[in-house]
Amino acid sequence: MASISYAALRHGGTPPGAARVQLGLGTAVAARLERLFQQRGGGGADAMRPRFARHAEHVRAVMAQGGYPALPDRPR
Repeated sequence: MASISYAALRHGGTPPGAARVQLGLGTAVAARLERLFQQRGGGGADAMRPRFARHAEHVRAVMAQGGYPALPDRPR
């Protein structure tokens, strides 16, 4: 249950140290949970970061097809 609570706190923007204190976790347990949290798809607390963000094969494939499109700036 601690891993689910830890992930929920981290997704909510709570820093690792604060999540450890709130859940009353030991340093070793908190370090393990942080490693697991960072290893999940997308990595870390940024929900908007795509799952393939560090996927080298994907980047090579996109670059072989001309790269990522650039959207023009629109005046606001």
